[in-house]
Amino acid sequence: FLKLLLDFWLLGVILNAFQVFRLIRLSRSPNMKSPNILLSIVAAVTMTFGVSTSSVQGQADQSGLVRAWGDNELGQCDIPSDLGACTQIAGGYGRHTIAIQQSGFVRAWGWNISGQCDIPSDLGVCTQIAGGAYHSIALQQSGLVRAWGSNSFGTCDIPSDLGVCTQIAVGYFHTIAIQQSGLVRAWGWNSSGQCDIPSDLGPCTQIAGSYIYSIALQQNGLVRTWGWTGGVPSDLGVCTQIAAGDGHIIAIQQSGLVRAWGQNDDGQCNVPSDLGVCKQISGGAYHTIALQQSGLVRAWGKNNSGQCNIPSDLGVCTRISGGTYHTIAIQSNTSDVDSDGIPAYLDNCQ
Repeated sequence: FLKLLLDFWLLGVILNAFQVFRLIRLSRSPNMKSPNILLSIVAAVTMTFGVSTSSVQGQADQSGLVRAWGDNELGQCDIPSDLGACTQIAGGYGRHTIAIQQSGFVRAWGWNISGQCDIPSDLGVCTQIAGGAYHSIALQQSGLVRAWGSNSFGTCDIPSDLGVCTQIAVGYFHTIAIQQSGLVRAWGWNSSGQCDIPSDLGPCTQIAGSYIYSIALQQNGLVRTWGWTGGVPSDLGVCTQIAAGDGHIIAIQQSGLVRAWGQNDDGQCNVPSDLGVCKQISGGAYHTIALQQSGLVRAWGKNNSGQCNIPSDLGVCTRISGGTYHTIAIQSNTSDVDSDGIPAYLDNCQ
């Protein structure tokens, strides 16, 4: 009986070894250098020789690393060494950066003149973040909104009747939220009516804030603006996402194509003709960032601090955000940053 078991085990070793060599030959093909092939090789080696894949899993868990470039005068691009993998990022208008770690806890760094980087000790797990000029906000897992930093204009005074919210956004000195009902609320600096919600706005799915105006994406996909703004292009149509810079607005149309309008002194509204379909957009003060369908990052507009110079080793990303003069991205664990045909999360496997 033991001899029979040994024979079956040896047969399995031979078959799996054959599978390893076959997959290695496939992986050498330019068309087959994919994570799926590589993971198959790892799995086959594991089955054949009993090699532990704990190191591979450890590397895979490190997806979501944050990168930042551009203006770093106040340390907003100095990623904390212990930050680890993150799920969300946000660039503050006040030259600070905020991130949600995989654990759900919030971190912030950069300019901290008003305590905008001092995370409340009782904040807990959060699902969204945003950064104003001198304040930061977060949406807790419970759906409640928290804010900290400068409160000069009441930007951090959460309305007592706000309740559970589904989305948050900020302008320079005002705060916006979508309540569970889909209705929009805003508070803080209201110099140009940026906190005066239009009475006919109705339920919305997304919001964005700028210096002295606010933007909302209604449930029907139409974009609305209020405050000191030039409105919306008549041919914009249905959109799936919105974002804003200091004086310009960006939207992804239903087709996946990007439109931008408003202040264009630095070319921030000049969408590249070869941009193609995108899945995320963000605005810095005077530059625009887009995440293409492929996961590659593009940026255009003011480039005084290199905020539009995409790092050559950035690779595929999952999220983007713009600060005043800096840009932030979360890398994907499938990025092949050194162009060797192997995803980054397998580069350091022993």
